[in-house]
Amino acid sequence: MSTDDSAAAASLDGASAVTTRRLRYLGATLATLVALLHLLDPSHGLLELFDLLYTNPGLLVFDPRPAAFVVSATALLVGVSLSRNAPNRRPYYLAGIALALTYVVGYLAWHLTGHGGFLPGREPLLHGLSPVANVVRHLTSDPWAAASMASELALIGVLVALLRRE
Repeated sequence: MSTDDSAAAASLDGASAVTTRRLRYLGATLATLVALLHLLDPSHGLLELFDLLYTNPGLLVFDPRPAAFVVSATALLVGVSLSRNAPNRRPYYLAGIALALTYVVGYLAWHLTGHGGFLPGREPLLHGLSPVANVVRHLTSDPWAAASMASELALIGVLVALLRRE
């Protein structure tokens, strides 16, 4: 290998390291955004969980989303913090992918079944729409849900890219 080839290889390695570092920052930012969107969700976030725990904790059986949102968002923030100096970040990427996929699948399952129609004691509510139209209607009429879904999908994409690089 000539010195020109060595310099080109070193340059590519440097560029790859910069790209990986930028992807890490983007992944941490997206994970924090997803966590904040869930913690601060006006209908299912931390304040709603506190309200339910104070007024009627039994309602969490019929709508477990406030507890799930708060616990999973806290897990995301802890994961971002712990992964910062971890020698092997792959387990954190995998956990982040699994959690973001859980958000996406959970949202789709909740709305495709008519607002948790699969839970005991809940009647499906599809607003007179097909299940897919129900999901589309909710995503297009609720900016918070749309922002959450977009950031979750972006987080999955970035974490998959990081997983493939490292």
